[in-house]
Amino acid sequence: MYDFNSLIDEVLRNRPEVTRDQILSLIQEKKETVGGGFLTDQGALFLIAGELGVQLQHLTTTDLTLKDLYLGANDITIVARVLGIYPVSEYKKKDGGAGRYRRLVLFDQNNTSKLTIWDDNSEAIKLEGIGVDSPVRVLNGYVRQGLDGKPTLNLGRKGKIELVADEKLVSRLVPLSKLSKKVDEIGELQDLPAVEGLALTGSRSSSFTRQDGSPGSLTQFELGGETEKVRIRAVIWNTVGLEIKTGQRIVVTNVRLKKNMNGERELHGDNGSAVTIVGEEKNPAVRMLIKVNQVKDPHQRCDVEVMALSIPSVRDVQLKDGGSVRKAEAIFGDDTGEITVTGWRSLVEKLAGVGVGEKVRILGATTQVSKTGTVSLQLEDDSRIEKISG
Repeated sequence: MYDFNSLIDEVLRNRPEVTRDQILSLIQEKKETVGGGFLTDQGALFLIAGELGVQLQHLTTTDLTLKDLYLGANDITIVARVLGIYPVSEYKKKDGGAGRYRRLVLFDQNNTSKLTIWDDNSEAIKLEGIGVDSPVRVLNGYVRQGLDGKPTLNLGRKGKIELVADEKLVSRLVPLSKLSKKVDEIGELQDLPAVEGLALTGSRSSSFTRQDGSPGSLTQFELGGETEKVRIRAVIWNTVGLEIKTGQRIVVTNVRLKKNMNGERELHGDNGSAVTIVGEEKNPAVRMLIKVNQVKDPHQRCDVEVMALSIPSVRDVQLKDGGSVRKAEAIFGDDTGEITVTGWRSLVEKLAGVGVGEKVRILGATTQVSKTGTVSLQLEDDSRIEKISG
């Protein structure tokens, strides 16, 4: 096993005309001119040794971690855990043919890194027995600059990825559960290995066409924290068949905290994110109920307990394309104030079934704020109206 000083000593043994101070100076220069923030001292030393014609012995698997990745590295071995697994994708080769690759995200206690497995390694690309949080050893990998400018680990024909069986080594790899954050604990813009929260709404999926004509899809839902005031919208892009139900306690992995156009925080994931159900709360609606005078923030999903104060009015609204859609409106209130609730298209029937004087819980409606500051609630596809008996 070799530490940093041992590696310097090895260079000095092979190139006695070079001093230790010169090597340390070259390391700093290499990090500033080539590293671009992606080289450790040890990584820079490997590059310098190569330029001096010195072949350093490889580190053992327990020595080399994600922070030690450096551009230009070859035949290296990394031990880490799996954060995200993407489907097999295709790319166009220089000869016009189609190639395949698969991308993973690896993590350890302080770092993450992408791993790309290429189609000339048909066994490794299968990832048999490997899932999120699996401890893995990546053998005979090489490092190149990714599209984001960061070092990306690659596996070609000679490479291999395998599960780590050594219990002592596994115990030194921090599990995903130790890095998971509650919704209440997340801060500003950042990459997040895992976030745990309560599903305040069921999932809504939709499809769209991108500007280049390719199809896309997204699934969105809201997560709540340990207190009633903390909630955040989650958007998972390019997902198929993802279904989440209100009241489920879930963990979402491999996501990023971003801000939307209104400056509100959102969690964004993609088809390399995983959603795991870890529990279920029997009656989340009651815990998260707010009063009418607390309905303020635009685009906020809300749960309220109110009484119907008017008969729902239903009318047809003309669209710009000449078509029309149905819209229903009704006034509801509690002991703090009154608010208008609207429903469009198929949601009209949900409002039309409520009579004056009936007490209901309206779950998963979205706050709308007009240009004049008037606040209302709009029903969504997954919104529910539950009548309260008594």
